Amino acid sequence: MKVLQRFDFRLLAIFLLVAGIVHLVATFLAVNDARGSAYSRLARSLPQNKMVITDAIAPQRQLLPFLAPDARYAFCLFDTTDTTMRVRALLPDLGWTIGIYAPDGHNLYFAAASADRETAVDLSIVPADDRFLGLPQAIAIPGAPPPVDAQQSIAAAKGLIVVRAPDKGDPYRADEQAVLAKASCNPGGA
Repeated sequence: MKVLQRFDFRLLAIFLLVAGIVHLVATFLAVNDARGSAYSRLARSLPQNKMVITDAIAPQRQLLPFLAPDARYAFCLFDTTDTTMRVRALLPDLGWTIGIYAPDGHNLYFAAASADRETAVDLSIVPADDRFLGLPQAIAIPGAPPPVDAQQSIAAAKGLIVVRAPDKGDPYRADEQAVLAKASCNPGGA
């Protein structure tokens, strides 16, 4: 009992308060640490303004952690400093998606395939400032239904385009690769 009478509970309260403040500060600093972001990791290994189809995901072969092994991916790092970008992709079936993300991870655009019909995505990414770089041209993908909105545009300086295809297995892999190969991101709006 004498030990409890000598113990200063104010010091315990101060210790808990300081520990809580350190925990909160460390949490907020960790969230703002962008050195290991997906964009910075991919910027070291992928070319800019070119769509790249990646290999199948395996434990020793992953561009990014936590990518689904039952999907195939095509990535394009884009930069609209000097030009506009034209993005085209065909989403033929359920599970196919396209997403355009800012370097900090914010979603700029997302589309998913419909069960009823193929979805053709044809859009322009323009610089996020007030420069005029010409009008985009509407060009349809051969053999695909016409784009939903050929004049659709997004304003972004840099970012990442991700086309995701579900991997249905060996019998479908060649068809999935062929459709992924049609996905493009071209500078100049061509």
